[in-house]
Amino acid sequence: MKKFTASALALLATITLAGCASSDTVATVGENTITKDDLYESMKSSVGESTIQRLILTQALENVVGENEYKKQAETEVLASIESVGGMDAFLGLIQQMGFTSQEEYTSQIHLNLLMDDALRARTTFTDEEVQAFYEEYEPNITASHILVEDKAVAEDLIKQINDGADFAELAAEHSTDGSASNGGSLGSFGRGQMVAEFEEAAFALKEGEMTQTPVETEYGFHIILLTEKPEKGTFEEEEENIREMMMSEKLSDSTYLDEQMTAILKEADISIKDTDLKSAMDAFLAKEEVIEEDAVEDAASDEAATEESAE
Repeated sequence: MKKFTASALALLATITLAGCASSDTVATVGENTITKDDLYESMKSSVGESTIQRLILTQALENVVGENEYKKQAETEVLASIESVGGMDAFLGLIQQMGFTSQEEYTSQIHLNLLMDDALRARTTFTDEEVQAFYEEYEPNITASHILVEDKAVAEDLIKQINDGADFAELAAEHSTDGSASNGGSLGSFGRGQMVAEFEEAAFALKEGEMTQTPVETEYGFHIILLTEKPEKGTFEEEEENIREMMMSEKLSDSTYLDEQMTAILKEADISIKDTDLKSAMDAFLAKEEVIEEDAVEDAASDEAATEESAE
C-alpha cells in the first residue's frame, strides 16, 4: 500500500471530494471551492477543441457505419502494438513522439481511423470505364536487386565482374552503400511511382533475369539493377479485384478527397453544439475544410483550362 507523508496527509485534509459537498462542487481547497463549471472550463481549454472534434467525428461516422466492432478492434491492435515494441514504457514513448498523450487517446484515434476507412470506402465508387482505363495503364509490380556505389568507374567494374561470373548478391553485400546490401541488394517488390524516375525507367525496361549493362545514375549515385521477377499482366477479369483495391487505396490517400468527404459527412450529420467556444471551434474546422474544397475545385478548373489551351 502506498504510504503518505505528513505533508501529503495535511494537504488531503484540506481537500473534500464531491459527495461531501453540494452537487455543483467537485472539491474544496480550504475555504475555496472548485465547481463543475471550473473543471469543465479548465478541461475545455486544455483539450477542448481536439477532443470535441474527435468525439463528433467518431459519432458522425458511427451513425454512417452502423453497428460495428471497430472499438474492440482498435483496443486489440493497440495491445498488439504494446507487445511488439517491448512493453508499455516503450509504447508510451513512441506515441508521445507522435503527439499523443495517453494510450486512451491513441486508441481513440485508431478507432476513428477504422470508422473513417469504412465510411469512405462505402462512399467511394468507380465506373466500369474508370476501372478499365486504370487496367490499360497498369503494370504489375516487379522485383529487383541493386548495387549502389558513388563512383561510375567502380560500377562499371562491378558489372564486368558479374558478367564474368561473380555473384551479384555477394558483390552487393561487399560494395553497395544502400541499406539493402545486408540482403544481397534485394529491394523486394515495387511498382510504378515508388522509385526515382531514372531508376524506375531502367528497371521496368529490363526483362526478367536481365541486368543493366551500364550504370544508372540517380541523385543517390550509380546503380547496377538486376530484375529478378516481372509477372505478366493478367486478363481484366483476373486483375479487376486487385485494380479496384489499388484505385481505392490511391483515392483514400488523396488528402483533398478525404477533406471533401469528411466535410460532407459532418454536414449530413445533425450536429448541435451547445457550448459557444466548442461550437466556434467546430465551425472553424468546417470552414477550413470548405476553403480547401473550394481551392481544389479552382485548381481543377485551372488545370482543365490549361489543358484545353495547350490542345488548341
